[in-house]
Amino acid sequence: MMISTTQIIFSGPFLVLLAFGVVALVLQIFLSKSEGKWLGLIMPIVWVGFSMITPIRILLAGPEARSFIGIINGVEVVHTPSMASIVGEAALIFVLLNVITGVLIAIYLMCKRKQNKERALLKMSVQDLG
Repeated sequence: MMISTTQIIFSGPFLVLLAFGVVALVLQIFLSKSEGKWLGLIMPIVWVGFSMITPIRILLAGPEARSFIGIINGVEVVHTPSMASIVGEAALIFVLLNVITGVLIAIYLMCKRKQNKERALLKMSVQDLG
C-alpha cells in the first residue's frame, strides 16, 4: 500500500506540527518586536537547547543501540556502526535541527533592524523640529 503526499500533508500529526510552527513564528515576531533587547532571543536559545537533546541521546546510546541484524544469502549478519559514524550522525542532526534557529535569529535581526531605522528617523525628525 502506497502512501500519497496528500495523505501525509493532511494527516493529523503533520497539521499539528504545522500549527505549532506557525504559532512559534508568530510568537518569535511578537517577541522580536518588543522593546526588550533579549526577549527576541528567548526562542532561539530555547530551540538550541532542545536541538541538543537528540544528538546527546544518540551519542550516549553508543554504537550498540544502532546495531542491527540482517540475513544476507541465508547468513545472519550483525552490523554495528563505528563511533565515527555515530558522531557524524549526531552532528548532522544537530545542524539540521538548528536550521530553525537560523530562521528565528533572522526574524529577530530583521525586526531589530526595522526598529533601529524607525528610532533613527524619529531622532532625526525631533532634531529637525528643535
